Amino acid sequence: MAGNPKKKSTGIVNAAIGALAVVLAILIVWMMNLVSGIQGTARIINYAGLVRGKTQRIVKLEISGQPQDGMIADIDAFIDGLRFGSDELSLVRLNDDAFQSKMQELDDYFQALKQEIGRVRAVGSNNTDIIPISETFFGICDDATGLAEAYSQRKATSLSALEKYITADIVVLMLLIGYQLFQALRTAAMNRALQHKVYLDAATGLPNKNRCEELLDDPTPPAPETGVCSFDLNNLRRINNSMGHETGDAYIRRFAVALRAAMPEEHFVGRTGGDEFLAVTHGLDADALQKLLSHVRKQLAEESQHHPDMPLSYAVGFALASDNPDSNMRDLFDFADKNMYINKNHVKREEAAAEKRLDFQLLKQVNRLHRSFSDCLYCDARLDTYRTIRACENFFLASDGSYTGAVEQIAEEQAAKSERSRVRSALQLDVLQRDLHSAEDTLELQYNAAEESRYSRLTVLPIDWDKNGRLHHFILAFETIRLNADQAIDPKEQLTLYYEQLKQSILENDSYVDALLDMAGTIYTVNLTRDTLERNISPAGKSDSDRALFLDYPLPCAYRDYCDEYRKRVTPATLGSYRTADTSARLLKRFAAGEKHITVEYCVQEDDGAIRWVQKTVLMTQTTVFDPEINAETPMVTAIILLQDTSQMHARDEQENARLQAASMKCALRTAPKPNFSRA
Repeated sequence: MAGNPKKKSTGIVNAAIGALAVVLAILIVWMMNLVSGIQGTARIINYAGLVRGKTQRIVKLEISGQPQDGMIADIDAFIDGLRFGSDELSLVRLNDDAFQSKMQELDDYFQALKQEIGRVRAVGSNNTDIIPISETFFGICDDATGLAEAYSQRKATSLSALEKYITADIVVLMLLIGYQLFQALRTAAMNRALQHKVYLDAATGLPNKNRCEELLDDPTPPAPETGVCSFDLNNLRRINNSMGHETGDAYIRRFAVALRAAMPEEHFVGRTGGDEFLAVTHGLDADALQKLLSHVRKQLAEESQHHPDMPLSYAVGFALASDNPDSNMRDLFDFADKNMYINKNHVKREEAAAEKRLDFQLLKQVNRLHRSFSDCLYCDARLDTYRTIRACENFFLASDGSYTGAVEQIAEEQAAKSERSRVRSALQLDVLQRDLHSAEDTLELQYNAAEESRYSRLTVLPIDWDKNGRLHHFILAFETIRLNADQAIDPKEQLTLYYEQLKQSILENDSYVDALLDMAGTIYTVNLTRDTLERNISPAGKSDSDRALFLDYPLPCAYRDYCDEYRKRVTPATLGSYRTADTSARLLKRFAAGEKHITVEYCVQEDDGAIRWVQKTVLMTQTTVFDPEINAETPMVTAIILLQDTSQMHARDEQENARLQAASMKCALRTAPKPNFSRA
């Protein structure tokens, strides 16, 4: 397997630096020797000149009759030092054959010169060859000095060349060392960057899961006023599914930036992963930490005002070391995480309630059209999203998602093939923003459905516009119309439609319970499991006549006994209807069969002989209770029974029936053939 090219390159550079360092050391030693040699050559040149000068003086003095044995001895010592080197004179031997040959010649001539000096002393200078011999000697001295100078010049030239080599070696060595230093600095920077990346979440700029885990795994016991906060974003899945993961990532970044900005710098803030974040506080007690988290929520709420279509929603829980002695950081995080989920339930419940209130208001606008819309979408034109605010059981779209994607699905799955292009074009956001500028600009799109027995109609209701006047929110309502009014409806389909509309009326009425209570003249509750009529409730504002619907009877009592007593007032003609709900046993049997809602009507005869129609509505529920008598949990079926006087409604029905019967008889008389009387 091939080695790492980077490591191989580094090895080559290191080897080159080592080799160049060795070469440089050798060159420096060599240069030092050359310098030493040049310095020695300079002394040799000086002493060679000194030999000539002293010899000239010796000759002059000897000619004048002044013997100079001491100086002659000095010249011998100088010549000997120049030939062989001398520690005493600090002379080195020149390793130059021409110079040594010349010095041998110089030594020989000096010996001859000394003999001639001896003759001068004996016979006088006029009778000797002292002058020619000395002139020759002086010439040899000059030649020796010249050779020493030439040798010195060669050494200097070598030194100059050596200096160039040394300079080149040093330059290359410095370049390599500089390269290595650069590489080292670069590696250090890369290591720092890598270490930074190891602990940095690139998406948010906060410390990442690795750093958070390292902090939570710290074995050092936390200080008493150390706090751990667990944050969790809400609605991320909905955003990812409806607007895409890029929008979800932007949502996470917004939260991270806002959270870091809201938390003081001395407190740690990191991302533990996904939509979860961690904060570690120092020096705050419970009250101070609560105030800080309230400040954070306020700051994030202000940030959300700039993004009204996608406000930041999150849950947070915290735990303090002072409240959890002997706990480490991981334990505190676990406690904080549990508290966060408690807070999440509160936050999501509040958001769901706010969304439900908005849905009630939106559906009230829809219901003002008095149309049978089976399904409704609340759409955001700016974000290209929708969510369902009304949906039947078999609705084909998801509860929320991309509006553009929903348009494609509507065209492909609901419209006939010939209609798809028209439906798709009419529902494009740019078309809606072009055509819808006021609340009156309702758009209706009718098209042939994929099912041949009916056609469909889509209604677009604009809700609001942004500050630039562009459509922001709108409702897309679905309606299906049968083609043949005489065609019989399948009973199952009709029942399904009934229950869907009943469900809508309950879910979409924010005061449904109040309406039921207001409708009843009197109310009482029954424990069917124990056959106990527990109490009677007279809603506020009801008349004595309404309150009289309930029989004056001591409570609590057996429901069967109460019904037996009440039965005495029921007219024989309606007794059968009354008896369907007059015992706990009958009601429990129907509850077990799946019925939760039973309505019966019957007539009662008042003390003054007047007949009164009464509607009895029984709403049954089941709960689980702990029974101390048997020391166990047991299911308990209870009922709330609403009594309503329907005499006026029946009177109106009877009047209407009488009117219709009279009109029918009148019409029959007009169309009956007249008798033909003829004379006999």
